[in-house]
Amino acid sequence: MSNQITLKKLANLSNFSVSTVSKALADSSEISTKTKEKVKKLAELYNYTPNLLAKSLKERKTRTIGVIIPNILAHFFAKVLVGIEKEAVKHGYNIITCISDESYDKEVKSIQMLASGSVDGFIISISKETYIKENYRHLTTAISKNLPVLLFDRITDKVMCDKVIINDFESSYNATKSLIQSGCQNVIFISPINNTSVGIERARGYNEALKDQKVPEAASEILIIEDYKKFAHNFNHYIENNNIDGILAADELSAIYTMNLVIGKGLKVPEDISIIGFTDGILSENSNPPLTTIDQHGIELGKIATKTLIKRLQKDDITKDYETVTLKTTLIKRASSNIS
Repeated sequence: MSNQITLKKLANLSNFSVSTVSKALADSSEISTKTKEKVKKLAELYNYTPNLLAKSLKERKTRTIGVIIPNILAHFFAKVLVGIEKEAVKHGYNIITCISDESYDKEVKSIQMLASGSVDGFIISISKETYIKENYRHLTTAISKNLPVLLFDRITDKVMCDKVIINDFESSYNATKSLIQSGCQNVIFISPINNTSVGIERARGYNEALKDQKVPEAASEILIIEDYKKFAHNFNHYIENNNIDGILAADELSAIYTMNLVIGKGLKVPEDISIIGFTDGILSENSNPPLTTIDQHGIELGKIATKTLIKRLQKDDITKDYETVTLKTTLIKRASSNIS
């Protein structure tokens, strides 16, 4: 039983054809549950493992997905990676992950490296520098080489491909509205991602909520974070000269960082200033006070992105009928805000 067993030998032992055994192991809907169970029990008994290399050569596929994310420190991207990996393994795929570190050049080099026969397709969240340069040729080139690209979270209309996003505008709108309805008169928006698609949509939702709520004292104020040390100095000066009572932050790190600055000025959260941030992670749960957050459901997003790309890989023409999937977020109420 310890000898290497092939798919053909497994077929002989089960009295099924090689095709039937292969489909049963792949959970094909063409095969009955009874047959699947029998084949899988035999495969387990004889320690059968598929020859992935042979399968890849036969299919002319690597069964590997290239994943490129802007950074690994953000809890959201870590959650998305978990979802991608879980779904990829479920479908017999591996992943190769590259980190662009918000760099256009690193993003381009990662795609060029992986496009030379290492992967079947890409799942990508675009870097800040790519948005600034507005150059997406590396993405369209990959697609032209029959390597499908799926964009998630940070997307662009200039690349025709499948996309998976959250309802950024609506999430930001609702969070701002909640702050105002809880009694906040002067809500500001803080963003370290203002040049990205998500940053733009979240700022737009914030501004629209201020207009619709018609708060007499409310005025749109967006503070951009490019360097956290410089931001700390500017924010401390700003808060001394403005009567702020509500903050919406575009991501988790900026929300926690700002909350610490507020507390450092001797102000109380949420008594003096209510704070909400995007992304629900470990920092949010364990901050003091715990942060009210907009949960982007990163694991689920990663799973959907992977399913969508694999479905695209199975199509003869990868350049037709693109879809954009939009996930709803969840507002998680904690002690950093007075929202009801």
